[in-house]
Amino acid sequence: MLRAMKIGALILGFALTIVAGTALAAPPKHTGFQLALRTGVAIPFGDTFKDNKLSDGVAAQLPLVVDIGGKVIPNLFLGGYLGIGVGGVGGRTADFCDAADLSCLGVGIRIGVEAQYHILPAEFVNPWIGYGIGYESLGVGISGNGGPDTSSSVGGLEFAHFMGGADFRLSRVAGIGPFIDVSLGRYGSQTTDNGSTTTSRDIDSSLRATHGWVMFGARVVFFP
Repeated sequence: MLRAMKIGALILGFALTIVAGTALAAPPKHTGFQLALRTGVAIPFGDTFKDNKLSDGVAAQLPLVVDIGGKVIPNLFLGGYLGIGVGGVGGRTADFCDAADLSCLGVGIRIGVEAQYHILPAEFVNPWIGYGIGYESLGVGISGNGGPDTSSSVGGLEFAHFMGGADFRLSRVAGIGPFIDVSLGRYGSQTTDNGSTTTSRDIDSSLRATHGWVMFGARVVFFP
């Protein structure tokens, strides 16, 4: 009951924020430099390789993504993104690490270009949608139990990066709002390090598979 009341209070508070926000004077629409920081949670899905689930290697991650670029017109943002995600390992990898009493960590890095269309750039609440394309790398590091530190990483094209959200334009300088981001990609290369030797190889095309991440959370935007 108490949990339901807390959830209800959060929903009511969010609704009141929206209602109050609509009564505020929106800052002027903006063109020029813009920077945004996004964070929340990123959840993996799909396969790392054929018949090997991504969630068997890594668990959900805590992401931090930077969007940097500019609005060439009030409705259109063009720029790039750079992100890092940190989290635990998942599935069979987590079982292996627990059984061997090892310390295991998953880290993801992505970089690319993007475009965003801002639907109501002059309003206090400005919904937006976006698309990006880039490169993604994901690694798992294993250490402990007296053995050498080892790692394995994969990398490849992030060919579809769909995103959307809404900015609450609090002032000329800053805004905040929710976002959701869905990315799709395929890993094309793999690197392993057993503590003494590093080996890199291309993943055979017949073994490549599509994976993705669902990311959602809060976005802070500067010069909205």
